Amino acid sequence: MAENKTPAQDHKLVLVNQEQMELTGIIRVESFNPEEIVLETDCGVLAIRGEELDMSNLNLEKRLVEIEGHITEIVYTGQDSFGQGRKGWLERIFK
Repeated sequence: MAENKTPAQDHKLVLVNQEQMELTGIIRVESFNPEEIVLETDCGVLAIRGEELDMSNLNLEKRLVEIEGHITEIVYTGQDSFGQGRKGWLERIFK
């Protein structure tokens, strides 16, 4: 039986002056707080860290989000949140 999944689109990340970020190819939001936003993307799990982070224009139907705040770190933590990449990421959190 075939899995009914939204077709993948290009994942794009645009960062302007470390203060505004536009992302496409977003599958879901894993977690969100003013210091860290974790997103599942077409290219894997993405952790965005910084100060006073805020998500605006989140649209999962169109698979895009805009983030504002002072962005200090952008890290891809694995291939996808359902595979080995997520397990390693969760293991690091709960050590």
